[in-house]
Amino acid sequence: MKKIFINKTARRRFLKTSLSGLALATLPGISFAQSNPDVVVIGAGSAGLSAMAELKRRGITAICIEGMNRIGGRCYTDNSIFGVPADIGAHWLHGFSKNKIAEFGKKHKDKFKVYKEKGSRSFVYDGKRKVDGDELWKIYEQIKEIKYTRSSDVPMIDLIPEKIKRNSWFDTVHKMVDEGRDLSNFTLGDDNGNWNDPGSGDGLCREGYGALLAYYRKDVPVKLNTIVNEIKWGGKGVQVVTNKGTINAKACIVTVSVGVLKAGKIKFTPALPPKKYEAFEGISMGFSNRVLMQLKKKFMGKFKDDSYLYTKCKSNGAKSPETFYGLLKMSGSNVSLFGISGQFSKDLENQGSEAMIDFVINDLKSTFGSKFYKKYFIKAYASGWANNPFTFGAYSGALPGKATLRPELKKQVGNRVFFAGEATASAFATVHGADRSGVRAVTDLFISPALG
Repeated sequence: MKKIFINKTARRRFLKTSLSGLALATLPGISFAQSNPDVVVIGAGSAGLSAMAELKRRGITAICIEGMNRIGGRCYTDNSIFGVPADIGAHWLHGFSKNKIAEFGKKHKDKFKVYKEKGSRSFVYDGKRKVDGDELWKIYEQIKEIKYTRSSDVPMIDLIPEKIKRNSWFDTVHKMVDEGRDLSNFTLGDDNGNWNDPGSGDGLCREGYGALLAYYRKDVPVKLNTIVNEIKWGGKGVQVVTNKGTINAKACIVTVSVGVLKAGKIKFTPALPPKKYEAFEGISMGFSNRVLMQLKKKFMGKFKDDSYLYTKCKSNGAKSPETFYGLLKMSGSNVSLFGISGQFSKDLENQGSEAMIDFVINDLKSTFGSKFYKKYFIKAYASGWANNPFTFGAYSGALPGKATLRPELKKQVGNRVFFAGEATASAFATVHGADRSGVRAVTDLFISPALG
């Protein structure tokens, strides 16, 4: 992932040891020279770590391999950028009341502060004028009612009355509906036809979600920097061809993103059933990036911890409004998160990290004054998930008309190739959903004749 660090006084890197370092550390190595494992787990994100842990619990010999130089996938925390924990990917602990990772964090109070989000804290600006936000929330509630009462597998934008679309706050609300997709590419058939999660509410972790996940799975061995090029499953068992050699096993569990599968980064020999490839196309990756920004206390003191910031977007009904949301003073730190989503996020990412950071700074200048950068700015970092070759996007979502394809993603092939990951989960697009999918894939494997 391309990084850029900007500091108006000096380019210096904070080096501090913390729990978040676990998300970047190399875990115990595994030699391919060992006897062939029963199962190969491909990917060490939340799903892969979960699958590996479950296989170990059941006494099955297995190896987990990861193409990147760290674990966590789209959920990792970096402590070196700002000197405090910063989630580069997943940040919210969704399904908080039934989230096992959150429960683990709450049991380890000596290491983590895990708490329920206070979602009512928000600041709304119309230009430089702070407003009560009543008009914004009125439009938001109207769209939310459509979202939770309709299930048509059509572009959601087509379900919204023209009167709402003409409202001056609509472009801002547009990007509040789903963090990764524009409403022209968003279907209620996915949320209301495939989504299921027993938990409710959102939580936060002061030390970072990525750090919490890494500690939760600290005993799971992973072989890093191991890139899978091909999976051969036409004969007996599977042969997983990597940049470090071929691993022979009885079965494999594929947990990489649907973006990687769609891009054909892993060749399957023989080819998978056509319905699988159709699902890889139909359940696409959304685009969501974060500009993390460290600001001076004299600015941050105006806001409460974990407060949301919304500014009126003036994109004039663009398909992908050019705006962001802000999460200020994350867990009480002087670092804030500014989320950019949809096709606009991808286009901005293609221009480079500096363009992403400049967009946020310029918008903040228009809200808080032309001297914002000079008075308050310290440092910023921009993510780049759309062009990351290990993800090709932030998280999955069905294209309109394709929601019925999501169940295809988790179906095993030939009793040898099994699938897990957030896209296969009932609580898709979440870390805890991916975690559950790893256990589900192992269960599917056990009820098949793969290990017989």
